[in-house]
Amino acid sequence: MQRKGIPFRYVWIAEIQDGKRRADGKGRDCIHYHIVVWLPVGVRCPHFDRRGWWPYGMSRSDAPQKVGNAVGYLLHYLKKDKNLAAMPKGARAYGVGGLDHASRRARRWLGLPAFVQANSDISDQWRRAEGGGWISPSGRHYASEFRRVVLAGVEALQRVCTHTRAIAASGPFCWLSRGGVSHA
Repeated sequence: MQRKGIPFRYVWIAEIQDGKRRADGKGRDCIHYHIVVWLPVGVRCPHFDRRGWWPYGMSRSDAPQKVGNAVGYLLHYLKKDKNLAAMPKGARAYGVGGLDHASRRARRWLGLPAFVQANSDISDQWRRAEGGGWISPSGRHYASEFRRVVLAGVEALQRVCTHTRAIAASGPFCWLSRGGVSHA
């Protein structure tokens, strides 16, 4: 798609196959993926396995009319009761790809903790600190505001500190006023 200049945006979600639909129960605890690809009207995506792009099994393509609401399709799999313990060690639960630079920056910023968002703009390069917390672009360490606790056998998050939030009036999108956007 890239060679042809066609944008290839996608979102995928991993799911542990439970085998409930099979009489023999086979397929339990196998990981499989649901992916939605957004393509321009009139462009079809080839079958991944037939092209050798996905050598791990079969793939199936459905027309947009059959899938209907692509976001709803993915949300259905996100909200299902997940057996996360069955996920292979190091496996990711979802992924996003094919975004342009600005969209990747926005997506990254939106995934940051609230106190990091409140102390940065979309172009800042925060990074995770070894052992927990975050490192600001200036090199300052910010401990995580939460820690994991177990309450009545259920994992939860407990707030252990609150960092100041220095959002300016222009907020995280102050980069809009740095040029590139004309204000009429």
